[in-house]
Amino acid sequence: MSVNVPLHKWRSADPVILIGRRCIAQTDQDVIIDGRLELIRHPDGTASLRFQGIGNDIIDHDPNTCSNSMGAGIRSLAIYGKE
Repeated sequence: MSVNVPLHKWRSADPVILIGRRCIAQTDQDVIIDGRLELIRHPDGTASLRFQGIGNDIIDHDPNTCSNSMGAGIRSLAIYGKE
């Protein structure tokens, strides 16, 4: 039996491994969004992760520093994986 556990190292994770993971995000307006992440690659080399079917970026990836940060308008988030 697998259990959902928070992924604590999402800020340094390769965005590819975050695809399809469950994410719960809280916006600046205190709206809670729960869904699966999909990867969007941009022409300038950056990438972002969004909820499937929703156009707002939840996580922004910077290839220069190989780090991830919360997208604009996101106050907090938790990403879950199975262990």
